[in-house]
Amino acid sequence: MIETAKAEIDRRMRQRLREEATRLPAGFLAAGQYLDLPTYEQRGLYGTAAAILVLAEGGTSDAGTADLLTGLASYVINRSQAERQAVSATVYRDYVARRLRLQRDDTFRLADLAFSLASVSPSVPTRNRALESVMTALRASRAENVGYAIGAESTEPNPLATAHVLRALVVNNMPIEHEDWRYLREYLDDGDDIYIKCFVIYVLSRYHRSVPHQHLRRQWKALFRALEGEFRGNSEANFEYTRLGQQDYVRIPWQLYLIQACSRIMPLARFNLPIIQHKIGEIARAVTSPTGFRYEASGPNLSTRTYACVYQMLCDIEEFNLTQPIPRAVIVALGTVSRVISSRVLLVGVVLAMCGVASWSVADWARTPDSDLAELAPNLLTELFLATLVWAGIRLRNSGR
Repeated sequence: MIETAKAEIDRRMRQRLREEATRLPAGFLAAGQYLDLPTYEQRGLYGTAAAILVLAEGGTSDAGTADLLTGLASYVINRSQAERQAVSATVYRDYVARRLRLQRDDTFRLADLAFSLASVSPSVPTRNRALESVMTALRASRAENVGYAIGAESTEPNPLATAHVLRALVVNNMPIEHEDWRYLREYLDDGDDIYIKCFVIYVLSRYHRSVPHQHLRRQWKALFRALEGEFRGNSEANFEYTRLGQQDYVRIPWQLYLIQACSRIMPLARFNLPIIQHKIGEIARAVTSPTGFRYEASGPNLSTRTYACVYQMLCDIEEFNLTQPIPRAVIVALGTVSRVISSRVLLVGVVLAMCGVASWSVADWARTPDSDLAELAPNLLTELFLATLVWAGIRLRNSGR
């Protein structure tokens, strides 16, 4: 299921790039906000970062993929040049130029690019130049005392921006200030935006080894209790911000981040419970369906960035949970057992069996002359075993509370 979903994401991404290649000058490649709207002539850094991530995570050994990544990295380096040649002078002056100026030092977009470029092989010709230019711009968003701001013009640290930057720095093997990690840990404990905390706990659990898992488990359980109702549905969050008089936003697919955090800090227990496994399966099935995966509240079209986030989640699960710390067969077996035990049909069957065993036991005991209460002991043990199954099934169905 995971491999099928990943293949479909890769297919959609390559198709989108083929469509966009007809609009850009030779040597450049980029992606826009949507995967399924080829008539929407818009290219951006979020979409381009998403395309880089998916192609690079899939492997860059074949020449065709390396060429695509070369074009994408070239767009990152010389975006202004590519757009000047792709649109009319009037469109560039009135619409594109201002957007490029605003986005060239936007922390969220830069961090996405740096995170994605880390997966690209250094053998791709334009990779190192692209990463160097992104990291130079990203360093300018360093806040005054700790953390990172939403843009180079600000000195106020932002927890979501900081988490994005630290994730990018880790995968690129770059140094991180101890105080920056402390800032995120403190936000996880005392922060006021529950959706931002979902991304923070994912970053801490995945990329910062110094936080005790016991503490992360407590925080994850608290987040999940607060969000369980929404988790059963299909939703993401928006973080809106204003830079240089222009309003902007970044999506937070918090359900994906909760799953990834859970897979790291509770790989055997809660990760294999039905509510988590059902959500993973639900997302994978939607991705491979003809209509695709979307968060309806965020619009009717397929988001390029969301698809990349799903791809990264699936890769994370596949690489960590299905290979270590225990064999894949054990993980699959645990998930299967938990789903069977918690199934509604099994619970109803066990309850009926309990009633049947109890009725038969009492009736048989009553019909037997000179019966002793001790003769009921084996049947009472059977009742106890069935009751334990019911209890376990109910606990699994209510997991996360």
